[in-house]
Amino acid sequence: MQLFSKHRKNKKGMSPLIATILLIAFAVALGTMIITWAPQLGESKTPDCSAISMFISPYLCYAENMIRMSVRNTGAPVAGLALRIVDDTGETIRNLPNSSISKGGLFKRDVPHIISKTAPTRVSLIPSILFNGEVVQCDKPVIDIADLPSCEQ
Repeated sequence: MQLFSKHRKNKKGMSPLIATILLIAFAVALGTMIITWAPQLGESKTPDCSAISMFISPYLCYAENMIRMSVRNTGAPVAGLALRIVDDTGETIRNLPNSSISKGGLFKRDVPHIISKTAPTRVSLIPSILFNGEVVQCDKPVIDIADLPSCEQ
């Protein structure tokens, strides 16, 4: 019993200098892991369409069973456009082929569509962008007209 207590008195704890070095090493290792993972945490899982800006130049109207449009892209490049038409017959979405527009580009197209004009016709242009190597449609339209006017006005 006496041998056990003697042995215990001679045993010393960890040096404060070694403890400090171990804490610093642990903090550096933890910081390195966070810096390595941080870029992945900030990556967006959905496309950012906020840089897209377009305006009607000079028309988006209806004539002779056609929706006539001429729009200019003043924002980020657009990989494609879809036309959403909501009238008294329901909602129709048409992907417009060959509708990529570079910044500053002008897009003109006549899309066949019969409108009864018994109720307002809502027309929206929905852009698509390249996101992670794929063409992805944006959530919100870039142009939205509550009641499509006639081109004769």
